Amino acid sequence: MNQFQTFQRIVLLMIGVSLISTSCSPLPHGLNDEESKIDGLLSKMTLEEKAAQMLNLGLPSVLTGSYWDLRTEVNFDSIRFADYIENLNVGSIHNTVHPHYLSDKNEWYNIVKTIQDASINNTRMGIPVIYGIDNIHGANYVKHSVMFPHQIGLAATRNKELVKETARITSYESRAASLPWTYNPNADVSSSPLWGRIAESFGEDPYLVSQMTASYVQGTQGASLADETSTAVCVKHYLGYGAGANGKDRANAIIPESTLRQVYIPPFAEAIANGAMSVMISSNAVNGIPCHANSYYINDILKGELGFDGVVLSDFSDIEFLVEAHEVAETKEEATWMSINAGLDMIMNPYDADIVKFIVDGVETGQISQERIDDAVRRILRLKFRLNLFEKPYSDPKDFPNLGSDLHIETNYQAAAESLTLLKNDGILPLQIGKNILVTGYASNSINILNGAWSRTFLGQLADFNDPSKLTILEAIQSINGNTTTTYGQGTDYLTDVDSDTVVRKARNADVIVVCVGELPATEKPSDINELELPATQQELVHKLSKLGKPIVMVMVQGRPRIIREIEPLANAILMAYLPGQEGGRAIADALYGEINPSGKLPYTYPKFTGNILPYYYKKADIRDKNWGYDGFDPQYPFGHGLSYTSFSLNNLTMSSKSISGSESLELSVEVTNTGSRKGKTSLELYCKDLIASVAPDSKKLIRFQKIELESKEKKTIQFTISKDDLGFVNSKNEWIVEPGTFRFFVGTDPNDLLETDMEYKSN
Repeated sequence: MNQFQTFQRIVLLMIGVSLISTSCSPLPHGLNDEESKIDGLLSKMTLEEKAAQMLNLGLPSVLTGSYWDLRTEVNFDSIRFADYIENLNVGSIHNTVHPHYLSDKNEWYNIVKTIQDASINNTRMGIPVIYGIDNIHGANYVKHSVMFPHQIGLAATRNKELVKETARITSYESRAASLPWTYNPNADVSSSPLWGRIAESFGEDPYLVSQMTASYVQGTQGASLADETSTAVCVKHYLGYGAGANGKDRANAIIPESTLRQVYIPPFAEAIANGAMSVMISSNAVNGIPCHANSYYINDILKGELGFDGVVLSDFSDIEFLVEAHEVAETKEEATWMSINAGLDMIMNPYDADIVKFIVDGVETGQISQERIDDAVRRILRLKFRLNLFEKPYSDPKDFPNLGSDLHIETNYQAAAESLTLLKNDGILPLQIGKNILVTGYASNSINILNGAWSRTFLGQLADFNDPSKLTILEAIQSINGNTTTTYGQGTDYLTDVDSDTVVRKARNADVIVVCVGELPATEKPSDINELELPATQQELVHKLSKLGKPIVMVMVQGRPRIIREIEPLANAILMAYLPGQEGGRAIADALYGEINPSGKLPYTYPKFTGNILPYYYKKADIRDKNWGYDGFDPQYPFGHGLSYTSFSLNNLTMSSKSISGSESLELSVEVTNTGSRKGKTSLELYCKDLIASVAPDSKKLIRFQKIELESKEKKTIQFTISKDDLGFVNSKNEWIVEPGTFRFFVGTDPNDLLETDMEYKSN
């Protein structure tokens, strides 16, 4: 479904026309029963009990010691536990014991059971807590769980069913630990690689982000949230988080409303259309207005236009940031009132319960209406009922034998394998077994760099919790090529030289050099950088090795593209691995030796210059060069680029009609042939361009993609259905419209070699 269809569907839903059944819609008669139960609870709750349901508290707040203490065991503080859990009956608990402590499913069960038993048995209303966790690329805070590629790698797979399956497994492994609420997926559209969290997004294209977000929601929430293996998503970060004007985390974004509606809203609309039950608000501001205080974004658009009936959650401690960072409120109390009136239903207030008193005072003094509180609590209770927490507030770990199973590991490997994107290859790949290989580089012998952030610990930089059975790139190459013909030297750290001169000496005896460059695992503010270039020390290692005249294969382990303009010509082959997760080392080695035929496609435009960063859907005026030509778009690699060890050709591009009008549709078909000598997968991508429009049209926009697999010499005819809905854009009045005129379609497996055909749209 494209952006125009999403908005059309939402509008129709709002006026009572049911066009779809979502992936987690309630039973026909159950909805009334559910709302009746909620009405009954609301009628009996005190104002303080309602306010407490709106609190999302950090787990360390009910443990012994201070919030950020290092812990080697879980001990509840009896006084704080009684105050927050039993006396207040707080609505929600979030995240981990501590970033440096990891619990297995049995420990998590004991933690959650202790909290839930007290919430249900020792409180007046007996309302269960809802426990939320940052499942960023798997159930990453549950010991023995699999950790998948980060979202940017999943986007590179172009495989929606595979993304759905990774989400289903994440849900299962989270529920094995009695954790029913997932703070994911990330539906941010990010076109600036300066933003470190681009690795946690699905990339720069709103259609790709929308489709992958929908798959993730479907896989996570399953057929019903009442299914014990399903978790509720919390789609984030609404709205414009990935668009900071300076490229930094939590930075102010400048977004015209037409761009907001055409680029940034569609993934959230798609998530809601697929049944998403919660949304997390962005920490940043847009056009100077903090998202946590933006009633227009939350009340008018999210809850109004998009018809969202789930929970709106703040991000970590962001209410106090309205005072400290955004300076739009003088006190935290005022900020609490402001955010609730703007549409927040639950506040992630990690350290204490002060907001409960602020909410009560706000209602009693008329700063917040009772109706607003009742609406917020209704949404929270609705989520708890749909997760069946009143009947089953925690899971028996024994019912989840497949946590970290071989089956889950195999899916993890497949996801890593399909994400790998071959950017360059002069024929050196695949490598031959038995050749003398030198493996070097910052990322060559580290599980942590493969996993990235949110991997057992927040930043993912500690090796303490790494699984010793997982292979680094070096170890995986050794397992294929043998120890005697595989030589190693680290060469560099992230920013500093380690032993590059020694590595150069070792390289003299090598047939091929594999240089693994990469990024420091980080997220949020620690992921901010000031320069997009790959660190100079890592580039210098490539320069030194190139002087030997040996073939160089460069493997890049990084969530965002780093500028490699100076060293790109020195490499005979370049493999982009993104942040491939636990099975990344094995998948990379298999790709280098041809056990895997790479099939990933870039989910962002890979820039050549720091000062020339544009998404592929730029306006023509954006690319006028100094001589007034239109060749100023000069990326290192275009969006959708990705090579294979085989080759594909396209023929017989046909359309069932050269024009449509009104609500008509047509079929576009093309024949794809694997012209190479081995089986391979690829993504067939379809783009559209409005040739003349009242608002300067995009260069083109993605409207369909399909992952296909072909045997050598096999042919397939692929069809896409195109309708008016694929042609729309947001006009100067911020309305989705379709204007009559000529539209050009581009289709292919290689963005540099697309077939074209035109079609006319005629208004009725």
